[in-house]
Amino acid sequence: MRVIPSEVSSITKSQGERSVFAALKEIPNQESVALHSVHLGRHRWKRVGEIDFVVITPDILLFIEVKGGRVVQKNGQWYYGPAGREAGPKESPFSQASGGMHELERKLGTMVGDLRDLGVPSGYLVITTDIDLDRTTEFEPEQYLGSTAYAGGRGLEQAMKRAARFWQGRNRWARTPVSGGVRRKILDAIRPEFDLVPNLQSRLADLDVVFERLTNEQMDRLDELDSNPRLIWTGGAGTGKTFLAAEAARRKSAVGSVLFTCASSTLAAYLTRILAEDAITVLPFDRLDEVKHRTFDHLILDEAQDLMTFDSLEVLEELVADGLEEGHWIFMLDQNNQVLAPDSYDPDAWDYLRTLGSVYGPMKRNCRNTVQIVKQVQQFTGADLGIASAGEGSPAQFVDSRDPQHEAELLDNYVNELVQQDVSVQDITLLSASGNWETSSARLSRRASKIQRFIDIVGSETAKHRLTWSSIADFKGHESHIICLIDLEPEHLDGRLDAIYVAWTRARAQLWISCRPNVRKKLATLGTTVLERNGGLK
Repeated sequence: MRVIPSEVSSITKSQGERSVFAALKEIPNQESVALHSVHLGRHRWKRVGEIDFVVITPDILLFIEVKGGRVVQKNGQWYYGPAGREAGPKESPFSQASGGMHELERKLGTMVGDLRDLGVPSGYLVITTDIDLDRTTEFEPEQYLGSTAYAGGRGLEQAMKRAARFWQGRNRWARTPVSGGVRRKILDAIRPEFDLVPNLQSRLADLDVVFERLTNEQMDRLDELDSNPRLIWTGGAGTGKTFLAAEAARRKSAVGSVLFTCASSTLAAYLTRILAEDAITVLPFDRLDEVKHRTFDHLILDEAQDLMTFDSLEVLEELVADGLEEGHWIFMLDQNNQVLAPDSYDPDAWDYLRTLGSVYGPMKRNCRNTVQIVKQVQQFTGADLGIASAGEGSPAQFVDSRDPQHEAELLDNYVNELVQQDVSVQDITLLSASGNWETSSARLSRRASKIQRFIDIVGSETAKHRLTWSSIADFKGHESHIICLIDLEPEHLDGRLDAIYVAWTRARAQLWISCRPNVRKKLATLGTTVLERNGGLK
């Protein structure tokens, strides 16, 4: 049976769920599909709900609740966990399964139509992988699979067939087999709710419920993990490459050791805390000597355009089991780098690499930037950022500054305006085109004493509720709700466009740009050059 995701996530701690996951994959059924860990973001009486498995078959829509380890029922109350450390009292597993089933049925009714009208039977099955529950009036035998009958997974297929027959009798409107078209609609409706991945920031902030909704394009990429050992995913800034790379690393870590690397030391520091799994090693490329005597089952390289040289590929060759030609790896690449920063990009190395793996791209959905920011970047650099899906926003604000002192005053006024609109200063990042803190206009700001440097706090727990300052290079791969580009002189726009490309695409909502003398003139020249190159001017 096809199970989505194809590999159990490393964040799944339940050994019972892991056992059922493996047992479902062993069932020789090509018509059915099971989704593991389906989130219910709008559960009526819980902050967030979850269904362990949803199995879509021609016979039934089956909801499976799994309880591994010790389960105890005392005086009508349910407790889970080792003796002396039980969690509870809680709902019975049968109430949990029933509640999740009805909540998802209600959701599906608004998306694909009433399941009863479609003739789709549904029901639930509770599995306790390690114990056998005594029979109670709360459930019928067909609704339950205990440890003895489960038999390490060997009894699962038969129990599912038995449950299907039982629930078909209860769902008298059932018209089976359910057509493939209806099953596909159900899968398409559930999948966006299922493929919710805790976003990168929430893993640092330890928030309870902050999920990213994957696009169909991103879901397709993750589906490739099972069938393609060597993958190259390309896309412009904001298309979710780092987000996908992190999720791919988590999924791959369930079946082997993973090396995650990139050129940026700040991005590596950030991801070290996010990917805090025993099987994942995160290191910037310039520190790979620390693992030079090891090989890893899987290699993931983010921002691969920064390391697209034969020398870099030779280093990576030695670190992945079976090498680049036969090993398992994923390279995330921004194709715009070929135009914006050609000095660090060897086209021959790219031509060689692409013969070794399956290439997809460019990814078309920009998940980070607003329509206005995407258009702004394209206007001045010609870079392809994909189709903006973050919605409408404010136009980029350009202000003229005479010198660092004047720029600091303009910056203070803008930040004050934001604060008066209840914007948190923690959501504002100052990006310096010069990258020199000692000469930055930020040091002349009235808030200077309360500005934290990004390089000092990234990947740590020392971040405070303050403005953040960073060089553009150190902020590559990161993002902020509001970006203020400062210290921008005309010479920063000579030859290479990657500085403004990186800086402008870091902004999720608003972009504020301070232009020193002659910067606007230089930007206008860049925009004209792009138009001419694209045939917009004659």
